Amino acid sequence: MTLLPIVLVGGGGHASDVLGAVEAANAARPTYHVIGILDDHDVDPRRFAGRGVDHIGPVDDVAVVDAAYVLCLGWPWTRHAVARRIGERGAPAAPIVHPSADVGVGVELGPGSVVLGHAHLSPFVRLGAHGLVSYLASIGHDTAFGDHASVMPNAAVSGGVTGGHRVLVGTGAAVRDGVRLGDDVRIGAGAAVVGDVAAGLTVVGVPARPRPGTAGSSKP
Repeated sequence: MTLLPIVLVGGGGHASDVLGAVEAANAARPTYHVIGILDDHDVDPRRFAGRGVDHIGPVDDVAVVDAAYVLCLGWPWTRHAVARRIGERGAPAAPIVHPSADVGVGVELGPGSVVLGHAHLSPFVRLGAHGLVSYLASIGHDTAFGDHASVMPNAAVSGGVTGGHRVLVGTGAAVRDGVRLGDDVRIGAGAAVVGDVAAGLTVVGVPARPRPGTAGSSKP
């Protein structure tokens, strides 16, 4: 069986999570061969000890490594910046989905997207390129996010939500059905979003309100 060679771009804690999804997928059905980790900085070897993965060079080596890549960077803006830096020099991997994730019919995952363990994606969810649905997160039916969005652990996004590019739904946050989230929206951990949020806003609290000093406006 031919395995898909991939490199992990980023060597922090999120890379360990992504590698865990790859390891679980391979245990269920051998699919990937991880060539190594690309990072401009030193990588803590304790995260990857005994897992057969080493730090093999800086991010720019994605242009010379004969492998697809997956961005192992938790924050949407960091993934966006690194994806722009890589540009056409590398090919993003097909979506990586932990086998314990519950993925409904008609779900569309963009290239380089990652779905971690025990996440739930209801039917016809759409996720753009390099998206992240972290462990134990839930996204309701017919919800769509743009590129580089992150839905963090234990977050709950209801059905029919529309999210722009680089949206961050923080750990344990909840988003009501039908809400629209503009580009670069940040939803704080544990917040409850009950109305639309304009581009560039950071919202926090229950119910979620704009944090002072952020751009844009929110509709209640």
